[in-house]
Amino acid sequence: MAWVGSGLMMATQVDQWDPSALAIDLTAEDGKLALWGSSITPNFATDTTYNSAPWNSGQSTGAGYTTGGPLALGSTLTVSSGFAKYDLDNIELTETTLISEGGLLYFPNKSNRALLAVWWGEALETQDGTFLITWHSDGVARLSN
Repeated sequence: MAWVGSGLMMATQVDQWDPSALAIDLTAEDGKLALWGSSITPNFATDTTYNSAPWNSGQSTGAGYTTGGPLALGSTLTVSSGFAKYDLDNIELTETTLISEGGLLYFPNKSNRALLAVWWGEALETQDGTFLITWHSDGVARLSN
């Protein structure tokens, strides 16, 4: 099995609110987006961290990409029309040669806790080009009441 969709990591969401008080600050701009190939099979119910199964193999490699991924900058949290919206600046990796089918947003300063995984819908490839991630106008993630 491989990617079939995007989603929030539920164990991380629970730990944000239960007595473990994970306390990921989504506005601190210290998250990273690691890129992955097609061999990964996210389990949104149980996956918790970058660099542990299944997120310990199959990461994209190639020119212009550093293992662990770029910082996810420009983070905002807003509430509008009954939705809480989490958004980031678009991510642009120039002069890359790589293949990616999705990304894992995680927080190194929180023991690599994973917040969400995003599937592009297909494997995307660059050959000495720009790998551009343009987030949806609804944001990277949103929660409704």
